[in-house]
Amino acid sequence: MIVFERGVSALALILAALAGEPGDARAFEVTAARYRFEPSVLEVAEGDRVVLTLRSLDTTHGIKIPAFGVEAEIPKGGAPVTVEFVATKPGTHRFECSEYCGSGHRQMKGRLVVAARSR
Repeated sequence: MIVFERGVSALALILAALAGEPGDARAFEVTAARYRFEPSVLEVAEGDRVVLTLRSLDTTHGIKIPAFGVEAEIPKGGAPVTVEFVATKPGTHRFECSEYCGSGHRQMKGRLVVAARSR
């Protein structure tokens, strides 16, 4: 069983995502490779806990999501890196590679779309 930060198992994350309630956990596996993230668009709802499992296919990369204070290094050939945060701000937010990875580094970007919950 995979255990994420704060002792939450992968099964618990999946069950929470299926429930469709505020504060759900949304888990994504994101691959970094010159010069892209796959997937490059992540969609969640406001209040969701977002869990990203990140892997690099080629060299050291990083991920930075300024709107949520997220920054992590994704080591070359290393174990997956898991980051977790709560999507508290509706809107479209950019994320980008935070480690210089070559000539296309500046183009290595993605979008986190946070849908507002009806009140």
